[in-house]
Amino acid sequence: MSDVYADLEAGADALADLVHAHAGALPLPSARAVAAHLAELTVVARRVVLAVEGTGTGTAPRITDAGLLGDAVLAWRSEHRKAVELLATVAGDVPWPGGPLRPSLLAAALLTVLFARGQDIADVLGARLPRDDAIGHVAYYGVRTSGDVYAGHGGPPAGLLRFELTAPSGTLWEFGPADAADRISGRAEDFCLLFTGRRPAAGLAVEATGPRARRWLELVQQHRNPLWTSESD
Repeated sequence: MSDVYADLEAGADALADLVHAHAGALPLPSARAVAAHLAELTVVARRVVLAVEGTGTGTAPRITDAGLLGDAVLAWRSEHRKAVELLATVAGDVPWPGGPLRPSLLAAALLTVLFARGQDIADVLGARLPRDDAIGHVAYYGVRTSGDVYAGHGGPPAGLLRFELTAPSGTLWEFGPADAADRISGRAEDFCLLFTGRRPAAGLAVEATGPRARRWLELVQQHRNPLWTSESD
């Protein structure tokens, strides 16, 4: 799998380019919606910065006034770049709610936020972000946290799920035991859209085989992770 830190930078470049390409023709309500999503990205990046610097993760201000669209892009890119640079160089785990995380795993979480909010922005713009195998980090993070969907529902069932996801390049990504009877399979991009709550399962190329997998597919559509979900979603 490619370098997650390089993919974070490339993903941010692609999103910024998309916003700049449409900024001049955006009506004010759409510009405000894009700026609000950029503000959410800024807040998450700031939380990462505070965590790596040892200041804490719960004191990042919530940005309610995103300002002009150009300013929102600049503020986000500045905070995002600092977060990536710190994660790429920090030694040891990073303190985070729920327990310390490896820098690479927190970077995958940040890339997941970028994927989700980037999709929100692309939807506002009526555009499509290019997706390549960098979403493998997002898919991995989705698999890594797949048990979270059971919170409040009695906890995960016994046994592990198998995930078989087809990358944009056509490569098959496999997670979990090969002999698992219950599995989730399909397009990796669709899987990422599903678990981040950006699209419902209907219409996506994601299939569940077995009762435990079908239960997971049901619950994931109800699950919201505060890393990429705000009250307005």
